[in-house]
Amino acid sequence: MDQLRRGDRFPDLALESLDGPVRLSERWTEQPLVVAFMRHFGCPFCREHLIQLGRRYEEVRAAGGEVIAIFQYRAEPTTSFCRARGVPFECLGDPKRAAYAAVGLEQGARREYLSLPLLGPLLKAARVGALPGKPSGEVSQRPGTFVVDRGGGVVLAHYNVMSPDNPPMSAILEAVSGLAQAA
Repeated sequence: MDQLRRGDRFPDLALESLDGPVRLSERWTEQPLVVAFMRHFGCPFCREHLIQLGRRYEEVRAAGGEVIAIFQYRAEPTTSFCRARGVPFECLGDPKRAAYAAVGLEQGARREYLSLPLLGPLLKAARVGALPGKPSGEVSQRPGTFVVDRGGGVVLAHYNVMSPDNPPMSAILEAVSGLAQAA
């Protein structure tokens, strides 16, 4: 699938939670939704993104939004991983990576997640407590972050080009806040 752009319709993804299947359309009709797709449990840059989203979570909520993180695993290990790290928002599973494909998140080249130029960003991630863990699953899976409005429209679409290429929190907050102001 092609990459989503601002104004496109976000696909109504079916994901796994401990309570059973979840359709994202059920979540974005309630409030704007930040949807963060993660690479794998061991990815230090995804852990850094989770930490940043967690630290700014109350700001996202104050702006009228909600956050969901998606991992390429079943619901039980995904929820366990997030709970162990004190993630304050819901984490959902996509073990077949069908949701990743539906939004156009592809696999990256080895240099995107395992190369010398990543040393600086790796040290930066470590400073906020995002240490690398054991890689599992499809480690070449690219991550991405989206902001979806209450009608299911894409307001922000960020596709990581390299592993540490997470969107700035200011851009996420601006997108969510813009939706609140437009309402």
